[in-house]
Amino acid sequence: MIAYKNFNSLKTGQPVLARELLDNVSEGEWMNEEIYYYDSLENFAYNELTEGWYAALDCGLGRQDFNGAPNPLDYIDLTELGTDLSNSWDDSCHFLSSQNQVLETSHGW
Repeated sequence: MIAYKNFNSLKTGQPVLARELLDNVSEGEWMNEEIYYYDSLENFAYNELTEGWYAALDCGLGRQDFNGAPNPLDYIDLTELGTDLSNSWDDSCHFLSSQNQVLETSHGW
């Protein structure tokens, strides 16, 4: 995940994606807020498990050491989870590009 300070930072780092976002949402105050970029639905799903919504449930999946036990994240179909998350997320805070890149804001578009 990359946190961009605002839309101008996103436009500098990801110009094609920034244009696609702007073609799909109206300009507004969100352009001054942080925008989080995930290069794939899989990475978005992984982040949700380790640092995001599921991590807030204290499932312990963000731990790196499972005392010799296998890491359960190695057995999760992150593509399927990412797709299902994108089908249920709040579109006012999430954007899925034509290249399956994910943008997220806490402010809303």
